[in-house]
Order: sequence, then C-alpha cells, then structure tokens
Amino acid sequence: MATKKRRAADRDGASPSRLSNLSYQILGVLLREPRSGYDIVKELHSFRPAKTSQVYPTLAELEEEGFVTSVDVDQKGRPNKRVYSVTETGKAILLSWVGSEPEPPTQRDDFLTMIYSSWMKKPTEVVAMFERRLVYFDKLVESFERSAAELRADFPQEIQDMSNWHFSRYLLVLRRLESNRHEANWCRSVIVMLRERMKD
Repeated sequence: MATKKRRAADRDGASPSRLSNLSYQILGVLLREPRSGYDIVKELHSFRPAKTSQVYPTLAELEEEGFVTSVDVDQKGRPNKRVYSVTETGKAILLSWVGSEPEPPTQRDDFLTMIYSSWMKKPTEVVAMFERRLVYFDKLVESFERSAAELRADFPQEIQDMSNWHFSRYLLVLRRLESNRHEANWCRSVIVMLRERMKD
C-alpha cells in the first residue's frame, strides 16, 4: 500500500518513483512501438535477456500503476494477443529517470568464480574451460557484428540522429560488440599464457 501511495504521489508531480531496471527497459521498448509480451522478450534479448516469467508480471504491475495500457488484438487462425503501449504517465516517468544517478553496475559471472578456484584442476582442464569460453564469445562477436552491419545498412541516417531510437540501439549494439571482443581477446591471451607455462 505504501508503494502505491508513493507512486501515486510521483504521478502527481513529486520525484520519479524508482521502478525496477526491467520496468524501465520495458517502458523503453514499448515507447518505440506497441508490442506483445512475447515481442518484448525477443527485443530485450539483444541487450538485457529476460524470461517470460519476469516480463509478464512486470507488465501487469506497470499496467496497474497506469504506466502502460493494453488491448487484445485479433489474429486470424491464431489466439488473440495482448499488445501493450506506454501511457503519457509512463513516458514521463521514463523521461524523468533517464539521466538520473544510476545504480552501481553489478556483474555475476559463474565462469569467473570457477576461475578463482581453477588452481585445483589440471592445467589441460583449465585450458579447455577457456577454449569453450572463447567459442561462446566468438559466436557473440559474430552475432553483434551482424547486428551492427544490419543497422548501418537498414538505418544509415537514423543511427546518426541522436533523437532517433535507432541511434540509442546502435550504441548498445556497439557496446556489446566491444565488450564481447574484449572477453574473447582475454580468453585468447590466457590460453596462450597457459600453454606456454605447460611447456615448462
């Protein structure tokens, strides 16, 4: 009840409420164009993977709070789908949040936790761990290279326009591309180092 009262006050002009990170991301997706919950999950996959079990409850909360609205859309030969749109209130709260002080970035990576204790494994097994990791990141690099190329080909003017949402998407694709390249290069350098030390 306190949360609802706080958010109601926020909508009446007080400071913006602090929604979950996923809530803001969903609002950002829907601000581009109305989408179904399934389409939201697909769109989020490129920069912030989320499960259906996370997205639908968040949509329900956003709708209850008046930040999004939804309608049932008829589909020939298929079940109807519910399509969500951002309300003016939702747009306003997203606008208020963008540029505010973000939470410190956090990263949870099981692989890094494994490496912390990898001294217990045989050197060949540690090399194999990094080789599998390298394959994973090389595939991601290829995927984001394709995404960046598609954006450059399909939206050459839009990705130059800072007021166009394709520009923001392009920035995030480039970030993911560079971060995955960095991880892949790190894996390569570690593999070389480990193999050199195994010769000694």
